[in-house]
Amino acid sequence: MRPLNTKRRDFFRYMALLGLAGFSVAPLQAAKYAKTIIQYQETPKDGKVCKDCIQFLPETSGCKLVEGSINPEGWCRLFVLLPEKR
Repeated sequence: MRPLNTKRRDFFRYMALLGLAGFSVAPLQAAKYAKTIIQYQETPKDGKVCKDCIQFLPETSGCKLVEGSINPEGWCRLFVLLPEKR
């Protein structure tokens, strides 16, 4: 029969490995979409513009989810309205 401490030690080892696995997956989530895939356009759609989107980064004219430079007056299908604009 195995001592109780061994099971506890194995449990914490397993949890530590799970934590490390989580860090190894994180960079995969940082990938951005190509403009063509998300149907990015340089013009607004139905009054929706990138500068009103939660993903827009005004300091760099970029986006958290889309590659390259973004026109603040553009639009894509990943648009999510800023909470303060609702």
